[in-house]
Amino acid sequence: MNRGLSTLVCLLLAGPLAATEIVWPTSMDRTTIRSYEDYAQPTVSGKPESALFGMVRDEQRRFHEGVDIRPISRGPNGEPLDRVFTAMKGSVAYLNQQLNGPYGKYIILHHPEAELPVYTLYAHLASIEKNLKVGDQLPKGAVIATMGRTSINATAIPKERAHLHFEIGLVLSANFGNWYNQQPDVRATPNQHGIWNGQNLAGFDPMPVLARSSVNLLDSVRQLPTALAVTMRTKRPPDFIQRYPGLMAPGSDPAKAAGWYVEFTWHGLPKRWTALPPESQQLPKGIWSYVALNQKFRPQLVQRKMITADAKLPAETLIRNVDILLTGTR
Repeated sequence: MNRGLSTLVCLLLAGPLAATEIVWPTSMDRTTIRSYEDYAQPTVSGKPESALFGMVRDEQRRFHEGVDIRPISRGPNGEPLDRVFTAMKGSVAYLNQQLNGPYGKYIILHHPEAELPVYTLYAHLASIEKNLKVGDQLPKGAVIATMGRTSINATAIPKERAHLHFEIGLVLSANFGNWYNQQPDVRATPNQHGIWNGQNLAGFDPMPVLARSSVNLLDSVRQLPTALAVTMRTKRPPDFIQRYPGLMAPGSDPAKAAGWYVEFTWHGLPKRWTALPPESQQLPKGIWSYVALNQKFRPQLVQRKMITADAKLPAETLIRNVDILLTGTR
């Protein structure tokens, strides 16, 4: 059985009682899909797996945060005709009509009524529905755009590889702008997208979600395997746990916490938070510390730059994500 939507056969069963209804986000009929080759739009490599989530680009050296879905119909000019739909009920959080980044024209929706209030992202759009605006409340399956290939020159997408880039995930910090403004290259690359900047978005594999007609999103994230853990000291609770309280371990009281034991997935999503009281021996001597590793995920963690090749130190991605999470806690 293949990766990705090859799990469709067993996952299209009804979801749990507490579940969010999910629809496929393009004109493709989900019931016709049997493997990821049926929906994947490969990169120039031609490898279907390059359309999936994970370390699937440039010989496993580059991370892809979502899934790329091919079109099923094209006009006389060869451009896609496929409509793009809301994957679940939600509200418009952000619209980008400008060609000012690799996502091209894109939309981000927020889903506050889901078991875990995730975002979904729809990128490389040819056009966005004319009357759509931030704050609009939308049902699942609402038309929001037309599939396309918009990007910037450095990451130009040819007509034959037009697709929808789709993501689902969590926002690291509402204080992202403060973190970004402290970075040394801020003048050269100003933040044009506020908290919806890609560095502030932590995605997870969307295919186990899209493969089902309904899914409990909180359970989906809770069940992601832990790859490493860090401990951190905080004077104020990170706003991440205020936004996603369902990811706190049972018995955790943010009001009494002097810090946190935080479990991460291999790709950098902070999936479980355990409050540490002032007397805890687990509190780091400094602001934060990398303290535990699941050896099963060591290769992926090194590839993702979560840890150094010798697994002894945190690396670029983990350092950045923790620093963003800690913004505003000191």
